[in-house]
Amino acid sequence: MSWLPARPWLQVRGAARPSLEWEGREVATFTLLEAASGLRVDQLPLLLGAHRPATARRSRDLPFVVGPWLKKDVRDALETQGVGYLDSRGHLHLHARGVLLHIEEERTAAREKPPGTATLGVHGVRAVQVLLQEEQPLSVSRFAEQASVSLGQAHKLLTWLEQLELVRAEGRGPAKRRTIRDRTGLLDWLERQAPATRRERSLHVALYARRPEELWQQTSTRLGKAGIAHAFTGSAAVSMFGVGPTSVPVSRIRISPEVPLDQAAKHLDAEVTERGANLMLIHDTGRVGSWASTSRDGVLLAPPVRIYLDVRTERRGEDLARHFREEVLGY
Repeated sequence: MSWLPARPWLQVRGAARPSLEWEGREVATFTLLEAASGLRVDQLPLLLGAHRPATARRSRDLPFVVGPWLKKDVRDALETQGVGYLDSRGHLHLHARGVLLHIEEERTAAREKPPGTATLGVHGVRAVQVLLQEEQPLSVSRFAEQASVSLGQAHKLLTWLEQLELVRAEGRGPAKRRTIRDRTGLLDWLERQAPATRRERSLHVALYARRPEELWQQTSTRLGKAGIAHAFTGSAAVSMFGVGPTSVPVSRIRISPEVPLDQAAKHLDAEVTERGANLMLIHDTGRVGSWASTSRDGVLLAPPVRIYLDVRTERRGEDLARHFREEVLGY
């Protein structure tokens, strides 16, 4: 089980029936309840009740919740109800007949790149962002097409991620497909790569608008008419998901690397200024934000993973990024 850090006193092995053994004797058996990403406390009764098989309710099996990301309030609620859990961050809670096992610390990070492997570039960052959004198994050719990278780049990156045990390969030859083995671990790994959060050239401008929502729509409309690829990111984008601050003094927007920032400002009819600026135009190196953007209420947004990474670089952005990851990404 890759979700659990290695410990000399804890052994995990595959079995047809989930159980807990202590000093050679079985002390509990479990019914595994799979939790969806973003599970909320108010959803626990449904998960623990209607979703539990009838056979489990008649037996002495204990419910055990397994999910990619269990939020702190959900874990606390499960502990209060005496329900065990495990998530991909390495949080583990087991309580059964005289045995209490609780691990709060996050699991050990994945191994870094193996010797001889090239570092991740900005195009690789974009490719990993695309991979994190994909739910279905991917062939190399499809992955390359979706991420807009060469077949060689796609194959090299997937091989690297396999070596890091973040991606799993199934099949052979043309039928070979890759799936994410550890989505949480892959995002953790990506945010540790320097190119993922590199500082880019930027330009502060002011554009009149009465409300942030008006600013976002006006900006996206004007850039769209000019044919300029763009995407809002950072705290402004978080707010558009309904989980961020209602007041955003400066909204960040990534601009296609093919368009000079001053030219984009002219298309916006915005004033270049450091004082009173409400927009930060960012040179989108590698198209990590403007590629695979989505529209929300007429405003183009960067991919959610990119929004998360950009929020982390903002001043006092760690808490907001963590909240966005829990509520929107869910892993």
